[in-house]
Amino acid sequence: MKTVKIILMLFFSTLAASAFAQPPAKVVVAKVFEKEVSKTNQIIGVTDFDKLSGISSEISGLIEKQSVVEGTLVKKGDILVSLNTDFIRKSIEIMKKQIEQVDIKIQNTKKNLNRYEILFKKDAASEKVYDDLSDTYKALMKEKEIIWKNMEKLDLEIKKSLIRAPFDGLILERYKNEGEWLSPGIPVCSLASADDVFVRVAVSEELVKYIRPGEQISLTIHALEKEFSGTVKNFVPIADLQSKTFQAKISIPYFKEIIKNMSATVNVPVSDKMKLKMIKRAALVRFQEKDFVYTVEDGKAKMLPVSIVAYEGEYIGVDSPNIAADMPAVIDGNDRLRPDQPVEVVEK
Repeated sequence: MKTVKIILMLFFSTLAASAFAQPPAKVVVAKVFEKEVSKTNQIIGVTDFDKLSGISSEISGLIEKQSVVEGTLVKKGDILVSLNTDFIRKSIEIMKKQIEQVDIKIQNTKKNLNRYEILFKKDAASEKVYDDLSDTYKALMKEKEIIWKNMEKLDLEIKKSLIRAPFDGLILERYKNEGEWLSPGIPVCSLASADDVFVRVAVSEELVKYIRPGEQISLTIHALEKEFSGTVKNFVPIADLQSKTFQAKISIPYFKEIIKNMSATVNVPVSDKMKLKMIKRAALVRFQEKDFVYTVEDGKAKMLPVSIVAYEGEYIGVDSPNIAADMPAVIDGNDRLRPDQPVEVVEK
């Protein structure tokens, strides 16, 4: 029994010595700094488009070809739908023949008019016959002009038979397919502008004084693990009577995975700007549902609780009294640290 105790004591002594002999953990730090920012609350909003159009035709026709694919990004001027123009082109052929016929009548009438003009000047023809020929000539010229105008209208209809994208955008929905009849004003698809993407968030009316157009707001779309720095575009000047909230619109850049009405967490300002300690988000450590950061003191890791009151891009703002400006915060290697563990600061 005594031999077993001696063996166990030697075993644990060896483990302790081995642990003591382990080199310090290598960590990367970033200094805490002060900045004037507003406190923020995280509020759930949704993605949306500021400019939506139901793309429709100006003429009637049978859809011969359509290139509308939901989720496709199109450029301004791209052809979305082509209508059949067989009847229009046949009508143009008929009108060309009509013009040829009218031209023959115009030539003959012009010859007669010139002959009667000479006779009329010599008092060898009546004024009425001359005036009738002149009126006939003018009527034929007007008839030719009308046919030309109708042909121009048909040429315009051929041009309008190609329904094009009015702006760069994302096709959200398709309503018509090849072989269907399309009438003026009936949408063939829904197009959202790729230059007008925003997040819409309902905010308490008490916060309207802190939300200023042009200011930057950080937000996250968790489903895609994407973080954005958005710009306050404007807000809808109508408050909900029951909830007393209004809609703020935060402009964000277009990204290909965007889905209308996707959830986004918006860091909405809830106070005037004040000096806060700014720490990189990478420094955060969660332990027992609380937030901590590690600093380095006398070559050892020291765990400090923090109270997060603001989010700004890759930084968090804290008002914890135990956090000071220029304090080093561990941003890499902190996931495996323990309090009072020896550390070595290295460059990243």
